[in-house]
Amino acid sequence: MNDSLKNQGEDLELCKTCSTPLPKSGYFCGKCLTQFKCKTCESLLEKDYAGCVMCGTSRLSNNSMPINSKGSNSFRLHETKEARTIEASFSDIVGKDIASILRDAAINGRVNPILTTSNTNNLGASDLIIEDTEAQVVNNSRNENINSIQKPSENKEINYPTLRAIGMKKLAGSEPEWLIVYAFYSSNFGKDSFTRQQIVEKYEESGRKSEYDSSTLSKNLTRTVQSGYLNPLTDEFSILDLGIKKAIEIINRTTSAASRSKSNNKKILQEGIKEAQKTPSKKSPTKPKGLKKLNNINFEPDGKESLTNFYEKYQLKTDQERNLLFVYYLNQVLEITEVTFDHIYTCYDILDLKVSENLPQTVRNTSSRTGWIEVKTSTISITIRGSNQIKEWNKRLNK
Repeated sequence: MNDSLKNQGEDLELCKTCSTPLPKSGYFCGKCLTQFKCKTCESLLEKDYAGCVMCGTSRLSNNSMPINSKGSNSFRLHETKEARTIEASFSDIVGKDIASILRDAAINGRVNPILTTSNTNNLGASDLIIEDTEAQVVNNSRNENINSIQKPSENKEINYPTLRAIGMKKLAGSEPEWLIVYAFYSSNFGKDSFTRQQIVEKYEESGRKSEYDSSTLSKNLTRTVQSGYLNPLTDEFSILDLGIKKAIEIINRTTSAASRSKSNNKKILQEGIKEAQKTPSKKSPTKPKGLKKLNNINFEPDGKESLTNFYEKYQLKTDQERNLLFVYYLNQVLEITEVTFDHIYTCYDILDLKVSENLPQTVRNTSSRTGWIEVKTSTISITIRGSNQIKEWNKRLNK
């Protein structure tokens, strides 16, 4: 007899290792598990050869592990703001090692992976399901694929009560307190800037539309700014840390504040004002205190775009967007490595834009609330998120 399988219907060739008749289909002897046929090109394997002489695929040993695996290993990471997804494809040896590591980690409670593949040809019963864990392992004849191992969100959203509920409980004791709560909700709980109109809308949302008065609102906005709760921007407002703390304190009250006396209300209103009035300050109508215009910078450099032309390309609506654009222009176009608050102020002044009374705080708010820029002491730099935001704006311009 030759070493090839006989025509279908006739007796099959015997295994060269144990002399057992070989099956009509399959790749391994049923008795000794010696591989007799190549899994890639279906050619018969010669005895004692390491692999197929036709295509070079390695012969598998009796325990189905490759002598010299040639499988391809790949790894892909996809990350978003909410989650991280890892997809990987491994050769048999690497895949089984990875599966073993994840299995041990799952048993010890360190991870909660979900491993999925297409079929279950070669694993034993102990490999198919890992008991007492949430990890499930299923085998693939070629690869071990790890799909969608997601990192849980580290920042859990806080479920604040609705404004309607706060209004019904009458938790705020005065109109300035209501204004602080409205600012907190209008700013997406301290994350964004907001407009006066958004404050007006909150009166109706809280069931207090009848309490709204335009002139009273203007006075209370001024008082909350003086108290250090809100920060006025060009056409908007932002809520400061003191305002956020105050709003949360009001929301967490368990009883109505409607019975508070007027004297107590006045005391609450003066909390921030006292701090602001410890040292008298004279506000400059032209620029924030402590900042200076830098006259040694050429904002119309040869061979580069001027600040005016660069700014006019973008339709910016908020100071946060302007701060990002100015830092990007100073750092990337003018190649200024150490951007300061004076540089930002100079950009506002060159373009004749209205400047926040507390520009450094506005810049810090841009850093903490958007992540576009980074402030270290007084030096400002653009972040990867900020660069990506500029790229997104440029895409819109090119459409």
